[in-house]
Amino acid sequence: MPPVQRGREVYVARTSFSTTLDGVPVAVVKGQTRVREGHPLLEGREELFERQVVHFDVDDAAGRSGETRG
Repeated sequence: MPPVQRGREVYVARTSFSTTLDGVPVAVVKGQTRVREGHPLLEGREELFERQVVHFDVDDAAGRSGETRG
């Protein structure tokens, strides 16, 4: 299995919390809310999330955009 590329890591919330993101209230739910590396929701809150192992990305499972299937 190829390693996950930088910027494609997924993080899941370790705890529930609420915050404001770009002036919009956001509710984060433990074990449910997932964000990709680099998302503003992670900035300064890294300890509230844990990295998840991604075995297959949607693009990998469904085919690349524009790819035709045989």
